[in-house]
Amino acid sequence: MRRNALRLAAHVGLLTAALALTVPAAAGAAATGPTRTVRAAAAAVPRVRSVSLPIRGTFKGPRENIAVTGTLDVSVITVPNAAGGGTAQIISSLDDASGTGDPSGGAYDLVGAHRDSLPFSAAGTTTLKVRPLFLLLSPLVPPNPVVPPNPIRPVTVSVTVDSTGAIGAVTATVGNPAP
Repeated sequence: MRRNALRLAAHVGLLTAALALTVPAAAGAAATGPTRTVRAAAAAVPRVRSVSLPIRGTFKGPRENIAVTGTLDVSVITVPNAAGGGTAQIISSLDDASGTGDPSGGAYDLVGAHRDSLPFSAAGTTTLKVRPLFLLLSPLVPPNPVVPPNPIRPVTVSVTVDSTGAIGAVTATVGNPAP
């Protein structure tokens, strides 16, 4: 046990020394180079925002309409480009989501997580809309683990992102989109 602690301390010491040697060299090179613009400095830093949104609404399921309630956890990560714009990743996961069928009254469980990657504009604020894919499990169909779940898209997630990657409003609605 003591030998492992000594070995760990030696590795931490080596890592600290390596970082001490590289940080001043990188800082000196940046100081002698051209002045960085505000947009270039913002491009170096990804932005992250996570929210938990209550969801409630009705969507058309495979056999009937399903009224769903629960929580949707959404994490947004933006990676801006130096010239503006960039890429946004939207990670959506259901937490404690269940539904009731109409007219059967059957119970449904909604589970899953989904990740979408979309570009955002350098021209101004962009509203990104995604429809994450989740699974609908019906305990009414025995045996439930053997029957494959139905993939569904009952939720629309909207995220506003400005040209520098700053994340604005994050919302979620339940229902089938209008044609």
